[in-house]
Amino acid sequence: MDTENYVVCKYIAEFWNTVTNLVFFSLAIYGIWNVRSTRQESRFVLCYLGMLIVGLGSWFFHMTLKYEWQLADELPMVYCTCICIYCALRADVKSGTDFFIALALFAYSAIVTLVYLQIRKPVFHQVAYAVEVFIVLIRSTMHQIEIRKTNMRAFQEMQQLFGLGVSTFGLAFVLWNIDNIYCTNLRAIRNSLPAVLAPFFQLHAYWHIGTALGCYASIVYQQYLRLVKLGKVDEYRLRWISNVVPYIEKPAKNN
Repeated sequence: MDTENYVVCKYIAEFWNTVTNLVFFSLAIYGIWNVRSTRQESRFVLCYLGMLIVGLGSWFFHMTLKYEWQLADELPMVYCTCICIYCALRADVKSGTDFFIALALFAYSAIVTLVYLQIRKPVFHQVAYAVEVFIVLIRSTMHQIEIRKTNMRAFQEMQQLFGLGVSTFGLAFVLWNIDNIYCTNLRAIRNSLPAVLAPFFQLHAYWHIGTALGCYASIVYQQYLRLVKLGKVDEYRLRWISNVVPYIEKPAKNN
């Protein structure tokens, strides 16, 4: 057993890596409420539900460090991102469901799941997930280029959302790698510090915070993109909580 496990709480193996998943829960639940309150499409509820499941799997994995919960942490990332890919690919389609695209994305997720269960190589999961993120980034960039020609306000606000998602994901990814590479050194630093300061060097916990905010921002981006493509963006406004957490508001009409 790792000497740092079950230190803060006897019921939680990695305390800080566990509780930081509350950011996933909070943002996902808020996102679902926002979609419903502004009467946007159910596809975005699915995106936030996927985000919630990712956070739940991560919570139980870091709480127990059991392999089955590791799968519940990692595999939902693939499925959730497939929903975001669907939203990006179908953003400019007025109505209906493309069952071919949905089936292809589900098949991709299923194949990744089956292969990962057999080979159990984390790098395979990381590459499979990176491919999905790359597709979302490319398609989102293409949409921005198109929108810049017709709606500068929407383009600028989409850039803000895009920048938040990329920067938080990017910073979280850097911290995650530092934690992986210098795990022993960071552990020594934490052990040498007063208990109140040690959590500041729990870099994997920052990975959770960064990816949660990045995931949330990317879903809000897809919501905003959809409104632009449907010609409804002028009925809504992009707002920010403390200049950090974006959300879409539908102002009440004046009588």
